[in-house]
Amino acid sequence: MIIGAAEETPATMLAAHHVEFGAPLAVGQLPRPVPLPGEVRIKVAATSVNPVDMHTGRGNGYVQSMTLPLIPGWDVAGTVDAVGYGVARHRVGDPVFGLARFPHPAGAYAEYVTAPAHHVVRAPAGLTMVEAAALPLCGLTAWQMLRAARVERGKRVLIDGASGGVGHLAVQIARALDAEVIALARPEHHSLVTSWGADDCVDYRDAAAVAAIDMADALCDVVGGDLALRLFDRIAPGGCAALALGWAVPDYRAEADARGIDAVSCLVDPDPVGLRALSELAEAGSLRVHIGATFGLAEASRAQQWVTSRSGIGKAVIVMPDSAE
Repeated sequence: MIIGAAEETPATMLAAHHVEFGAPLAVGQLPRPVPLPGEVRIKVAATSVNPVDMHTGRGNGYVQSMTLPLIPGWDVAGTVDAVGYGVARHRVGDPVFGLARFPHPAGAYAEYVTAPAHHVVRAPAGLTMVEAAALPLCGLTAWQMLRAARVERGKRVLIDGASGGVGHLAVQIARALDAEVIALARPEHHSLVTSWGADDCVDYRDAAAVAAIDMADALCDVVGGDLALRLFDRIAPGGCAALALGWAVPDYRAEADARGIDAVSCLVDPDPVGLRALSELAEAGSLRVHIGATFGLAEASRAQQWVTSRSGIGKAVIVMPDSAE
């Protein structure tokens, strides 16, 4: 049963999708999803591109139950268009944003998407839909990693990839928590990262500079590999490292144990409590998403290439055809 569906909404929708795994994105009409009990349908204003989108498009990664045609994407900002049976927390017309269904396919590169009602919350006042769409996956990742690393007032935290999607938000959230932030980024990005709240910036490619970092209490690692292990050496015994790419750091638990620190691999969760915390920070002016580029839905492949080639800093956002933003 659908409650309050807009009757004029067509039975199909425009979506960017993979016909085969590894095939380029096609843009065309697909069936419009119907919200099940406990779900809402959202008329999408914008979605954003994350590296996991490209992994799943190749049939790789930890995403469950992938079927073809596959519509990528999890970040969503838009307006509730219909609610399924039993939904009381949202009404048709509500502006919402969130992380839909992760790590199961959601299909946000489309004009409409359905999601469990608790996976979205009211969109932050003061943010455009473009900005709101760029916040959920990266913002929740940063929020949950900082919590896992036990970052709080007075703690000293290292954040690598500080000019990237997750990193630039982690810097701002850590600053809002009154932690001391040491950010690792390219020198040409240091002034911008400092403007986000970093107390100091280090060139992650300079091994001597990395080795000279004073000991910290925590690490928020979104890069993985050898850099993560070198940063393990800068964490004081009893400290904690949170990794977004634990699979890219061989034997990370053993390496952490050898240094007397804790380490945890984090997979983002569509947490409504975290979304509301991010929304409050955004409304207070303490958190702002850096939008690096925007693309139309017909340019979804270009948007993914922008991310893959690291053509800029911040987030790439896909805007739906009839969105005013």
